[in-house]
Amino acid sequence: MKKLFFALIVLAILVTGTFIAGCTSTAPAATPAPSGTVAPTAAAAITAIPDLTGIWTGTTVGHTLKEGFVEYPVATYNITAQKGRAYTGQKEYPRMDGKTYTETFSGIVTSDNQIFMGDSLSGYIEGKLTGQGSMELYYIDQGTDAKAFIIQLTQKKS
Repeated sequence: MKKLFFALIVLAILVTGTFIAGCTSTAPAATPAPSGTVAPTAAAAITAIPDLTGIWTGTTVGHTLKEGFVEYPVATYNITAQKGRAYTGQKEYPRMDGKTYTETFSGIVTSDNQIFMGDSLSGYIEGKLTGQGSMELYYIDQGTDAKAFIIQLTQKKS
């Protein structure tokens, strides 16, 4: 049921570009730009799609039922392909057993820079772009090894 609800939210975001709340309100009148300058249009701000491709690295803190409170000094998200607001890639993360695990994911970025991802197992991620080349993600997974993490990532410069 949760997966269906999550899929419906993702579909609504892709179709409408925003959440349902507030869709019926009228936008305020635009303030004219001072003479000699060009004001960006609201449509231009909404349609600007950030390029998320590349390697993002950072840290993870949180809790798992099996490992307790954890801090992982290295998390790597490699966004390998992007088409519009949709993207895909792989994440690598160490675990307390000393092994590094890899999972694939699919994701979207909304017009207001919100991030949504589903991974190849059963977890999902919500988050936001927090600046040019930085994001904060919230990972949730349920089951016998339920997990909750906050992941801080920055995009590596090429």
